[in-house]
Parts: sequence; C-alpha cells; structure tokens
Amino acid sequence: MIETLSLRSRIVLLLAGVLALGLAMGISTLILHAGARIRTEAEAATRLAEDFVENALARAAIAPDPQAELKRLLAQAQKLRHVRIFLEGEAPPAQGAPETSRAPAWFATLATPREKTTRIAAPESVGGAVLILPDPSDEIAEIWEEIVGLGLGGALVALATFALIFLAVSRTLAPVSTLAQGLEALEKGERGLRLPRAGPPELAVIADRINTLADALARLDAENRDLLRRMIDVQETERRDIGRDLHDEMGPFLFAIRAGVGALRRKAASAGVTEDCEKLDAQIAALQAVNRRILARLRPAALEELGLAGALDALVRGWRETHPRATITLNVADCALDEKTALIAYRIAQEGLTNALRHAGALHVSIDVRPAGAQELRVRVHDDGTGFKPGWRRGLGLRGMSERIAALGGRLTLSNGQPKGAVLEALLPLPEPGGGP
Repeated sequence: MIETLSLRSRIVLLLAGVLALGLAMGISTLILHAGARIRTEAEAATRLAEDFVENALARAAIAPDPQAELKRLLAQAQKLRHVRIFLEGEAPPAQGAPETSRAPAWFATLATPREKTTRIAAPESVGGAVLILPDPSDEIAEIWEEIVGLGLGGALVALATFALIFLAVSRTLAPVSTLAQGLEALEKGERGLRLPRAGPPELAVIADRINTLADALARLDAENRDLLRRMIDVQETERRDIGRDLHDEMGPFLFAIRAGVGALRRKAASAGVTEDCEKLDAQIAALQAVNRRILARLRPAALEELGLAGALDALVRGWRETHPRATITLNVADCALDEKTALIAYRIAQEGLTNALRHAGALHVSIDVRPAGAQELRVRVHDDGTGFKPGWRRGLGLRGMSERIAALGGRLTLSNGQPKGAVLEALLPLPEPGGGP
C-alpha cells in the first residue's frame, strides 16, 4: 500500500503520525497522572477538614447548645471542596453531581482514589463523632476539562503544524514534478527543453544535469540529422547515376534489340519463326517496362520536368491504370519547394499509395499536400484499407522514409483512420523565403 504513495504523501503521513503520537502521549500522561493528582488534592482537603472539624468541636463544646452549634458549623463546612463532613449516624451529603457529570464515567472510575473515612470523636458534652469522606468529583471534572482542552488545543496546533508542513513539503517537492515532466519531454524528443534551477540544492543540481543532457542530446540529434542528410545525398547521387546509366545506356540497347527483333520477324515470316520473334519481343517489352519502373523509383523524371504537382498527378494516373477499381483523389496546393523537400514529399505519397493499394486492399485513397502554417509542408495519405493491426512493425520502406524525413528535421506519424483504414502524415520544414531548406 505505502509503495504506491508518492514521496510527498509518505512524508506528510509520517509527520502526521508523529504529531498524532505526540498528542496521544500527552493526553495519556495526563490520564495516568490524574489519580495521583486527585489523591494528593484529597489528602490536602482532608487535613484541612480535620483542622476545621477539631476547631468546630472545640467551639461547640463551650457553646450553650453544643449540638446546635456543631450542626451550624458543619453546615458551613459543606463549602469546603473535595470533602464531605457529617455526623456519625446521619446520611452523608450528596457528591457534586454537576461537576462529575462533565467527566465520563470510565475516567471518573479510573481517577477516583479508594475511599478512606476519617473519624473524629466529639467531646462528651457534644457527644457522637464527625466523619470526613473525600469527594474528588469536582477535581475529576477539572482534570477532565484540562484533558479536553489539551486535546482540542493540541489538535488545533497539530492541524496548523500539519498544514504548514504540507505546504512546505509541497513547495519543496514541487520541482520534482517539473523534473519528471522534463524527462518525459526529453523522451518525446523536445531537445530545446530548459528546466529552471528551483527548489533545494539537490534538486537544482538534477535540473542542471537534465539541461546538460538536453544539450548533449540536441548535439547528437543535429549530428545524426547531418549524417542522415549526407547519406541521403549519397543515395540520391547513386540513384541519379544509376538512373542515368539505365536511361542513357540500357534503354537505347533495349530499343535497338526490340527494333532488330521486329525487323527479324518481318524477314523471317516465311521461315516460320514469327511466333518466336513475337515472344522475344514481348519479353523485351516487359524488360523495358521494368526498366521504366526502376527509373521511376530511382529518379522520377516527371518531378524535374513537371514539378511536384505534375509528378504526383502522373503517379496517380499510373496507379489508376493498374488498379481501376480504386478511387484516388489528389489535392496539391501551390507552394515553392526545394528539390529535396519535393522529392521526399513525392516519395511519401508513393510509399503511401503502394502500402494502401498493394498491401491494405484499399478502394479509396486521398492524397493531400499543402502548407501547415508558414514553416511546414504537410503530406497526408488516408486510405480505407485494413489499417495497422496490433503488433505491426514498420517495413523497410517506412523506416527509410522516417530516416529521410528526420534528416530534413520533419516528423512522420502513422495512425488508424476513422472508421477504418490508415493515415500516413508527414510534416516537412519549408525552405525560408529566398534561402535554403
């Protein structure tokens, strides 16, 4: 149970327990010493009563009417506290009921000492004897009032102390929440985080260490982005070189071979090898189609010739031809893009279409490319396919796309659409007006 409590709750509960224990010990001490106090007070009152009775008996002995004088004096003696004085053979006066009623019965029983009767014999002229009984009822009530007052006062002091401690502990531990939020922000990739130096020195040192860690992570992220950017530049250069070789060297060879096969088919029509030539021509045509697809993936020529909007339109037309049942909508807002951003935006749409139509079985795909504010370009591909199933993992295409986007300083998010399908969304930084990316 206590393991689930926060540090603040543990400290506050500990201090509350200490305060409650101290208050309980104080009240318990009063209760335990109440008997001794009452006994001492009763003995003192009894001695005072004995002196009074002896004086009263002496005065009554010389009075004209000793019995009447003694009763009068004993009536005055009823004003004495903590004792009851009466003649032997008569009923003792009642105890102080109003005072006793203020204390609970269990406390009165615990605090009342053993009753001890003091008997003082009267002179022969007076006759009889006077009895003195202890009556600690009013003292018990006074002690109980002290206990109640101490309990209430101690409770108020404890509550005030508890409140002050709670505020002090809350203010002292408040930076801990800030530190936890800072670590969570670092986990999410917010490298620009800077925590204030607040709280006790120990927590301030931790805040400094987190700020230093954020600086180190920011430097590492910048180095990683620079490394990824260089790798992508190398990849694009290799793709450009391979694409140029395929287009400038392999393409003409394939065209020449196909032309030669066509001439050979016409010359060999009489020899009966026309069917073999047609098969060879079909295979060369398929090889040319593969060559064009490889060229399109390596370096989309339409992107350089038509721009991003034209290249995406050509890409969508190609997918419509190969998937006539699918409905593909394209919306591209006019905006100035540098070569790298346009290429990555094209690749994102290309990857999204490939995943939606080939792997997710989508029948409706929408592509939306437009600025998101003044500094970012949003590329969004939404389909109605099977979506992302639990436990799915990013394939090579999406992982490579994430690296490309991260190299530009952008963000890629993947989520399930509503009511079904998947949403691929990327935010790419736009180049500054008149500058680079």
